[in-house]
Amino acid sequence: MASTISKPCNKIPFELFCRVCEDIYNAKNEKKVLILEKFISKCRGSIEKSDNLNIEDTFYPVLRLLLPVSDKQRGAYGVKEAALGKLYVKILCLAKDSPDAQKLLNFRVPKVSGSTAGDFAETLYWVIRSRFEDNGSMSIADINQILDEIAMKHATNESREVEQILQSMLLKLSANEQKWLIRLLLKDMRLGIAHTKILKAYHDDANDLYDVCNDLKKVCKMLNNPSVVLHEISVNLFEPFCPMLSQRCEITDDSKINKMVKNEDLFVDIKLDGERFQLHWSKEKNIFKYFSRRGNDYTDTYGCNDVNGILSPVLAKQFKSDVKNCILDGEMMCYNTKYKSFSTKAMNIDVKKLRIGNTHQPCFCVFDIVYYNDRVITNLPLEKRLDILNTIFEPLEGIFVHTTRHKARKNELMKYLNDAIDNHEEGIVVKDPLSIYKPNSRNAGWYKIKPEYTDGALIELDLLIIGGFYGEGKKRGVVSHFLMGLLEKDGESFKCSAISRVSSGFSTEELADLSRKLSSHWQRVYPGKMPPNIEWGKEKPDLWIEPESSVIVQVKATEIMTSNIFKSKITLRFPRIERVRYDKPWHDCLTVEEFESIIKQTEGKLYTSHTDETNTSGKIKKTRVTLTVDKKFLGPNIRDIEFINNMFEDKEFCVLNDSETLNKSEIEKKILEYGGRVVQNPGNDTFCVLANNIKHIRAHAIKLSGKHSIISTKWILSCFTDNEFLNWTPENVLFLSKEHQLLMDEKFDQYGDSYTELATVETLRRAMDRVELDDDLVNTEVDAFLEFQNELFNEEQCFKIFEKCQVYFDDLNLENLPVRNFHTNTVLEMLIFKFNGGTVCKNIDNNTTHVVIHSSKNNVNKYQTMKRDRNQAFEIVDENWITQKIKW
Repeated sequence: MASTISKPCNKIPFELFCRVCEDIYNAKNEKKVLILEKFISKCRGSIEKSDNLNIEDTFYPVLRLLLPVSDKQRGAYGVKEAALGKLYVKILCLAKDSPDAQKLLNFRVPKVSGSTAGDFAETLYWVIRSRFEDNGSMSIADINQILDEIAMKHATNESREVEQILQSMLLKLSANEQKWLIRLLLKDMRLGIAHTKILKAYHDDANDLYDVCNDLKKVCKMLNNPSVVLHEISVNLFEPFCPMLSQRCEITDDSKINKMVKNEDLFVDIKLDGERFQLHWSKEKNIFKYFSRRGNDYTDTYGCNDVNGILSPVLAKQFKSDVKNCILDGEMMCYNTKYKSFSTKAMNIDVKKLRIGNTHQPCFCVFDIVYYNDRVITNLPLEKRLDILNTIFEPLEGIFVHTTRHKARKNELMKYLNDAIDNHEEGIVVKDPLSIYKPNSRNAGWYKIKPEYTDGALIELDLLIIGGFYGEGKKRGVVSHFLMGLLEKDGESFKCSAISRVSSGFSTEELADLSRKLSSHWQRVYPGKMPPNIEWGKEKPDLWIEPESSVIVQVKATEIMTSNIFKSKITLRFPRIERVRYDKPWHDCLTVEEFESIIKQTEGKLYTSHTDETNTSGKIKKTRVTLTVDKKFLGPNIRDIEFINNMFEDKEFCVLNDSETLNKSEIEKKILEYGGRVVQNPGNDTFCVLANNIKHIRAHAIKLSGKHSIISTKWILSCFTDNEFLNWTPENVLFLSKEHQLLMDEKFDQYGDSYTELATVETLRRAMDRVELDDDLVNTEVDAFLEFQNELFNEEQCFKIFEKCQVYFDDLNLENLPVRNFHTNTVLEMLIFKFNGGTVCKNIDNNTTHVVIHSSKNNVNKYQTMKRDRNQAFEIVDENWITQKIKW
């Protein structure tokens, strides 16, 4: 590195940035920060004294590359290792079975990638190091511009353009530059320095400011001068900040609560199972802003003012008249208007996609206020902030409410936790009334107490390891994640079904010991091949193990939730390993029947309730209302599925209604038998929607969204019949998404005629049905076909079979031809005749050589009489004469 860098950060060569990253990557722990600090000090130059800073002149262009995960200004790139591996195989023109191609496509497998296994960027470098030698010419600004473009293209679903950008970009960089670019795209720099240390290297107060604003741009602009100390970090209206967090605590940990909470009285909130949101509002400016816990802006979803969005117009009417502006902290929940209760995340409902007035609608539950009438009030104690909060708005049931809160004594906490368990709540949050609001702090007086934090509260599940995943970073090349399964017995036979992936809970020693015992039994997973007696869904492991060679692991989880990842359509939420049960044989693991029994007993909540022996009041406890689903909306019973082949592998379908021969459930069952997936509502991964017609109410709504293609159920019935995946044809299509329409346009013209497949009489008739006739096409005075021949073949008559024929077509009115369905009334025969050089007569005259009548018409005698009266005889033929002459 040069002793000074005179260029602004934006102009620094990307090659220099990569060399610095390489130095940090290879340095020992204590030297990593020193190298980074030296680089930052040289990059600052004299701009630290500038009064009017341009953000591109600060350290921001470099810092956002060092911390790609923390850069909220740029969205996702949509590029993963698998796609990059295929792209490089294509760019380098590698045979797929070559060693280099296999390293890129199977970089996680140690036997293939060697010492670089698990690190795609490093594996790539060793593949291309001799192919790209020269240093690139791109600057930091060039790289940021291209990354912005890739993120934008991904956001607009222009995946082809992303590949083209990457391909042209990669050819301009050296091997080392490409390695670090790949790490940028994967948002995993692997520098070995925590993001907090990187921010501290830039400025001592950078972490505090970032915790509040979640904005690297603001950090770089406000703290550009390292000598300036930020004395006070404040919350600003319309700027996101990291909310205050709760510290995890067990109900039995009295010492922690007694130590941190001085008062005997506490606030106890019901712990909500939604998504953390902060609401910013200004009455004067009529502006709403909604930010998630991570600082992502969802204002477009909920509404920027009192007339737009799904929530803001309603909330605006609820604020009290004396409130000028505020920032509210709370939880966005899903509210069931039918049962007047909150739904949980276990129901797999995205609160950001709900609408007011539906059965499930968004409800903002407020539990704190941090800004009120132009004043930051974070330094006020909680009890004072709550007094203000109670005067801010008028609650509206199911839309805008206060969270449920109790004032309790310390010795009453167990009672409130038990009540939460009985009501199937997630737990409780205990708050110190004197606590001040500290953004992004877990040690400021809030404590979350959940059943799973309490010893003996969770049900233990004995699951069998059936698969393994290679780890990353320090655990690369080591199986550190496991696929867990249930045992399903059927007489003497058995199979294991995947239910969850788990990794947390092991100590380093326990993981090493387990790895040694299983290492010799792991077998590699090959695409399209399912191991015997094992079933999984979308979540395919890197390795599998025979059940007889595996071990049981004792797992705890908070609840059971629906999931499309596993074949069973359910999985465990927050699973963690308690211990390995070497003392149990593999066949003693939990069976499917036992697991289904647990689901019925616990309603999906995997913790045990308490027994209140002191309850002598005789009151009947309120039972939870269980929501049920109509059978027609349920998927098929996966236990009855018999796998046939992988015709629909990795394809997800949404079936809307019955077909003529199979009902909806039978179609879904067949899809599963052919390796496909079935959902009841189309999502991001849905291949297509199957329906009988576009007038179906759900099909029409899906068409209006424009996101999914709608295909006739007749198509998938044909796939079942032929036992083969058939490509769509225009006759199968009810509606096409933009992406699928582009693919269809590459294969068929505007009338549905294939560019590559040979036409048949039926396909030609269907294409002709879609054509609207041009007057010039049938004009007998100006023969468009002859003009076409002269232009195309330089006056050589190519289509001249009927060149000397002048034909009158019976029952054909040339003055009033049909625009569509024109193969009727001999129009199609007339067009074929003209195309091959013939002349059409409006009336029978002395030049007429033939009269064409349809065999179904009984006009032969009429034309035979006319033929005898003429000096020049003509032939009487039927419609087959034309096709026989051409000899199709």
